[in-house]
Amino acid sequence: MSKGLQDMPLEVQHIRSALLREFKDRISMGDFEKKDPTERETALLSRAVSAKAARILTDCTSDEAAAGVIDGRDDFGIDCVAFSNSGSELWLIQAKWKNKGTAGFDTEAALKLVHGLKKLDNRDLDHFNERLQLLADRVHGVLRLPTCKVNLIIALIGDGRLSPEIQNILNDAAHEFGGLGRTVEYRVLDQRDFHRAVREDLEPQPITLRATMDREWYTRETPYKAVIGEVSADQLAHWYGGKGNDQGHDKGHGERLYDRNVRQSLGLTGVNQTMVESMIEDPEGFMYRHNGITVQCDRIEQEYHAKRAVGQPTTLILHNASVVNGAQTVTSAFRAYERDPEAVADAYVLVRIISLDGAPENFGRSITKATNTQNHMERRDFIAIDTVQSEIQKDFRLSLDKEYVFRRGELDPAPESGCSVTEAATALACMHRESSLAVRVKGSTNVLWEEGRGGAYTRLFGQQPTAQQIWRAVQVLRLVRDRLTELRSKLSGRPGSVVDSGSLLVAHLVFQRIGRDKFDEPDDEWAGVFAEVPAQVDAVLTCLVPMVDTLFTSKSFVTSTFANEERCARLVAAVLGMLERGTGPDSPMNLSAFIEGASRNRRRRPQTVRLLVDHDVIKDGTPLVYAPSTAEEVAIGAWLDADPRRRRASWVNDRKAPLLWEADGKRYSPTGLVSQMWNAADWKEQWSTVQGPKQWKISGEGTLVEIAERLWRRIVDESETEDESST
Repeated sequence: MSKGLQDMPLEVQHIRSALLREFKDRISMGDFEKKDPTERETALLSRAVSAKAARILTDCTSDEAAAGVIDGRDDFGIDCVAFSNSGSELWLIQAKWKNKGTAGFDTEAALKLVHGLKKLDNRDLDHFNERLQLLADRVHGVLRLPTCKVNLIIALIGDGRLSPEIQNILNDAAHEFGGLGRTVEYRVLDQRDFHRAVREDLEPQPITLRATMDREWYTRETPYKAVIGEVSADQLAHWYGGKGNDQGHDKGHGERLYDRNVRQSLGLTGVNQTMVESMIEDPEGFMYRHNGITVQCDRIEQEYHAKRAVGQPTTLILHNASVVNGAQTVTSAFRAYERDPEAVADAYVLVRIISLDGAPENFGRSITKATNTQNHMERRDFIAIDTVQSEIQKDFRLSLDKEYVFRRGELDPAPESGCSVTEAATALACMHRESSLAVRVKGSTNVLWEEGRGGAYTRLFGQQPTAQQIWRAVQVLRLVRDRLTELRSKLSGRPGSVVDSGSLLVAHLVFQRIGRDKFDEPDDEWAGVFAEVPAQVDAVLTCLVPMVDTLFTSKSFVTSTFANEERCARLVAAVLGMLERGTGPDSPMNLSAFIEGASRNRRRRPQTVRLLVDHDVIKDGTPLVYAPSTAEEVAIGAWLDADPRRRRASWVNDRKAPLLWEADGKRYSPTGLVSQMWNAADWKEQWSTVQGPKQWKISGEGTLVEIAERLWRRIVDESETEDESST
């Protein structure tokens, strides 16, 4: 044993061996090829810790975790990026490895991680490395969701203790980023977490759950044992997250609870957020509004607190248990428990527990399938019985000869033929004099259907609007969105982020500029109002973009600013005031200046094949291999293995068809060849989109996309150097 391993604690040795076994051949280490072997291994282990953290937290595959590692030059404190299956949750991971198990996390590291989050939030990607560039679209897809959740993860091969100063830094970031459904949380994964994960990888331990029923319950013994009763929601929270805090040992089972389910939890979706609020605001009424959950287990062991009789308080011990229906409810209980444990203890959930002891082999699978294929009601469904909607539909037909659909499941009409109730309600929310409605709708359209005092639906449709008012509002909203889409392609950085996150607030400002009375003008006068909408959008953006920095500083999170009702109200007042005073073309706040700045700062990378061919990066005849995803390998792996030539191609410097497929001797584009392979393998469930340049790889150099990204970064760097030397 080497001196380094002799000094390494046994638990750390176990972790090291497991990380190298899992990630040594998966994580790119090209930037350490010429470094000292010891330094290279330390860097590899640090990156592997970040990838393993992604696996622990998201249940992604090893390949997917490795693909999310961005550690290296220009990573801005983010070593790995991971995503939820639903695309609404993001993990930004910073990892530290120490051979002696003494890795720590200091103030500088915390500030760097928060700075990385801010750069992502501002769409400031130009200075990130090429590994992050490959993930940029997915990162933006999460951050543009007003109900997204961002997790800052500190992954340490150490005891995981954070100083109060570091906790304050992370708490401040969470407070600044959050608002109206958007959340940031931080979590520490320490040495014990990694050692536990390593043990479970070797031999996953069956899950044993305890369910105490101290209210009414009943049991059925034949043909298979089942128990149905009420369980407090805080017990479900403990199943998921454990009874201790992040430094404790009892941390719950997380996503492993759903191993037999058809899907994992979906993160903080709109429906799940509603459940969280319901548990906290009206815990005693929660059970009446929700369907309950189903748990399967191999065996039920029952303990009685006093009298042994049905209905008496009892605790059920569920061996090898899995939640097969109700993952969203369980996860929501955990989220609610984090906010208000006492309230969640008063919320109860109907739980059906089914023992598979003595059941046929496929019985459990059939239960999982059946319990996850039943229809469910959404809040929008209930507006179908509101006579106001049917009256609006009649008004649309009689007054405008257009369609208006309001029942879920009906196809939306063609844009020129009418609109849906969702589009109508969104437009009316933007038209409303209070900006809070536009802010809430940006978070989730579910808020449109809230009734009662203060509810959006009541405020929008309580006094029935005319078909003409609705249709004109929809037309304005569409024109605003069209203009923003046109401008978005020309903007980057914070201006681009303002367009992404503030689109409905821009629409609200345009509506306020037009004025509610204009929507009842005669058609000939309305035509002039409508024609001015694009110019109104430009004027609003001219003021709004710099106003965000003026009111909340250039270091503020753009996305959370537009999810905060109070901040948006201040922005609206300031922008409308400035527009009333007037801003001319000579004003420093000019939209063209933002566009010109964006064009200087951002150069679009040419298409991958064209870039590689034009710069003669790959020599003719260079061999390439097909690098399928896990799903592709499962689907067509046998077909590929039947003829090894199917996985191989060689490069030809031609823009249209640079790949010579060894299997048939014909030339294809990278995407065309992948599509040809899927079809030849008769993969009926193949995806609708193909990303060929990401799926063909040159040994030791990476995929075609990765090679192109490195080339483009070098070209941009050289160009910037020339610009600096010429000034």
